[in-house]
Amino acid sequence: MAEIVVDWLHYDTRPPKRKRAELVCSSCHSKKVKCDLQTQTQVREEQDHAGHGTCSNCFSAGRDCVVYISKRKRHHSTNDAASSHGGNSAISAPLNTIRTNLLETHVPLTSSAPPRAQRRPSQAPSATTPQSLRSDSHIPGAATSRSNPIDVDTGFLHVYQVENQIDAERQELEAQVHQSSASTHHHPSLFHPSTSSILGSASDAQHAELTQIFAETYIEYCYPWCPVLDISSIPADTLRSPLLANALALAASHIRPPLIPHDGPKAYYKRATSIFYNDEESDGLTTLQSLSLFYWWAPRSPALARRHSSWWWTSVLIRHAQQMNFHREPGPNHPLRDVLQLGLRRRIWWTAFARERLTALCQSKPCIIDPEDCNIQELTLHDFPSDPRLQRKGEIFIHWVRLCAIIGRVAKTLSRSSPTCEPDNLSATSSLRAELISWVSSLPPHLQLPISSARTETGCFDRDVHQLHLPYLTTIIILHLRARRNPSGNTSSSDLPHALPPAILAASCIVRIMRDILSRGDTRFLMPITCWYSGTAFIALLQACRIREIASEAEEGLDVLTGMVEQLKGMWGSANVVGEGFERLRRAHASGPGQEPASGNAVPEESGTGGGNAGGTGVGVGDDDPEAECQWPALFPFVTRQTSRIAKVLLPGNEPGIPPTRFPSPDNLLFHETFIQDYQGFFDPFDPYLGFGDVVNGIL
Repeated sequence: MAEIVVDWLHYDTRPPKRKRAELVCSSCHSKKVKCDLQTQTQVREEQDHAGHGTCSNCFSAGRDCVVYISKRKRHHSTNDAASSHGGNSAISAPLNTIRTNLLETHVPLTSSAPPRAQRRPSQAPSATTPQSLRSDSHIPGAATSRSNPIDVDTGFLHVYQVENQIDAERQELEAQVHQSSASTHHHPSLFHPSTSSILGSASDAQHAELTQIFAETYIEYCYPWCPVLDISSIPADTLRSPLLANALALAASHIRPPLIPHDGPKAYYKRATSIFYNDEESDGLTTLQSLSLFYWWAPRSPALARRHSSWWWTSVLIRHAQQMNFHREPGPNHPLRDVLQLGLRRRIWWTAFARERLTALCQSKPCIIDPEDCNIQELTLHDFPSDPRLQRKGEIFIHWVRLCAIIGRVAKTLSRSSPTCEPDNLSATSSLRAELISWVSSLPPHLQLPISSARTETGCFDRDVHQLHLPYLTTIIILHLRARRNPSGNTSSSDLPHALPPAILAASCIVRIMRDILSRGDTRFLMPITCWYSGTAFIALLQACRIREIASEAEEGLDVLTGMVEQLKGMWGSANVVGEGFERLRRAHASGPGQEPASGNAVPEESGTGGGNAGGTGVGVGDDDPEAECQWPALFPFVTRQTSRIAKVLLPGNEPGIPPTRFPSPDNLLFHETFIQDYQGFFDPFDPYLGFGDVVNGIL
């Protein structure tokens, strides 16, 4: 008898669910007809053609084939969702372990011990840390992708090295999770906006309204630092160029987001970079204008080398401009001189120049632009529109570029100063200080910082003037921070540098600017480098907290800087790094004076050994500089003894009828002994400094 087969083949009468196409055009989607755009695009990719294809329906009808951007959220399987949601926990848990290990093994920046003296030999990575997270081997090339300074640190970023390392670990882990997810699920990101969808889903009417709003925001907040657009032609230029439209929308919506429906800066940035990398913008000048606006998108700190940082985009902007010969001025007989828009070309070039100089000092990076290779003319007010409001903003930009040129020379001097190759520190410092004094003295009265009194009146507050002085004051701090020396005579990058009187006074002025901005309720217009300005001022004021006469005001200043960084966290990734550093440094400071050695244990660098910054790689104010005492108060022509308690203590008394106090010297021993008895310990953070006599005069 035949055996009965019981393993039946199960048959489902329901038809299999049709897979939804991942790439369709707007026309076919609206008509709900089948679209073969994805197939046509794959064919073009196999033939090495850029951009997406054209579906058969649009090709037959002779119309533009525009990609439909779906707003539907795709649902993944349970395993997918688990891996996706688990990615956050997979990142946060190891990061907490990494942060704990780093904080436990890191030598406090206020300690004078050598970096390895406090590290136990038996100390090892936590057993709970996954093996892939105990080193940089979990990300290919992670060890070489860190962008923190190694042997040269002109911006004193070593003070926040713990937070930078933690943030770098965080970015590496996120990249690993993203890479793993991308290899499992392929989500096409093909984007090709046309003139009918320049700002994504915006209609023509919405596009016109948003463009007007974005143009107003750009003129009000960005133009003094980035005058790269022709104001009169913004509507026509953005309608013609999707790249420029999205770049303008990116910057403006990030600074002042409109309260009407719009895609947001992240979507604008993604769309603009896609257009740029696909070479879909044929006009070189428009490309440079758009690249200049990418500066206002920096959601991550520069702890890792990325293609989405301000340093990257500034470098790309410079290389493109050099390739187009923007650094060379066309001769008077050049056949195209009348059509080259020379004023606009100069504004674009000097924008890139100024940004590079600022970033070079902040991040200790070498500059691409060599002024000796350029013959482009300096800017004048004739290079700006005749509108009085734009003329004033142009005047601020011109003075800002001149300041950034000085900052570039400061960065070059500091970065090339080392124990093996030292410049003449005294002459270099004196020359740089003289340049800064010349710059601030050249400012017209209406561009002077209005802080001569204890309170800034409403009519005197100028947002652009306040911002103009932030890099100036930060540069003063950098030049007057001194690396510490331990008893053996070696410098340690793990120690907080000494802050000399000009650095403390400059930091107090930065606090005044920040307070004026915070009190008026808007901080979104501040550029991302403001995080560095705040962090540098924090270093100087933390030292001032040890001086009894100004400790209270210095503590208030630290609170203001902390509040400013909290506001900036919503816009700039660097603010998170600096904010975490503030918390750690204040905890170390609150633990007692034993955390910071007095001058007897850590001596500032002498003038002949190089450096005003960590590792002996910069120049400070030399103790033997005969011009320092008379020069440094000239750095602050806008400050009086009524500005603040710190100014009253540190500035000399120049009022009529007050006799000048002699500087302590071997010829003035009686005064020296009397002062030391009355103010013993006052200058422990300063050690011997030539501005000592000015401070004495301010106290007495």
